[in-house]
Amino acid sequence: MARLAATCVGLIVLAIAGCDTGERITRLEKENAELKAQLDRGHLALDDDLQAKCSKDARAWFNENWSRDKDTVLLDFTNHYNKTSNTCFIRVEFHYSEVPAPSWTNDITLWNVYENSKYGNFTEQHVIDFKSPHGPEDKVISCEVYGANCAGIDQFNSLTQPYMNN
Repeated sequence: MARLAATCVGLIVLAIAGCDTGERITRLEKENAELKAQLDRGHLALDDDLQAKCSKDARAWFNENWSRDKDTVLLDFTNHYNKTSNTCFIRVEFHYSEVPAPSWTNDITLWNVYENSKYGNFTEQHVIDFKSPHGPEDKVISCEVYGANCAGIDQFNSLTQPYMNN
């Protein structure tokens, strides 16, 4: 009989402890979720700070390295802080007129702002000759991204996408 009583007491203690364990697990899971949410908010704030710094640094780099002249048709840039490589990239697009007008060249380059190093370039000449029976002629002069050659603007954009979107 004493043995049966001891077994019953043991089962009751386990049952009570088991209920408490379930509540503790629920409470710990909730605290874990709250801590994860706080950490995520901290990472978002840090990402925003790094993107803002990249934007500021890219603007300064662009203004230091590029300027318009009388032949400039378009000169603009986009920038992106790349979390994967922890650096700032800038994509500069420069269109300038050629002789004879209205021919023009499109030059797009991808740079690492902090290293001041070129990661890629795309240059395409658009020749417009009204006397030619063939019409306008587009000719890719160069297309390369980090050592990989490309054939046109679509490939260039595809190869530069990982730098500008991670």
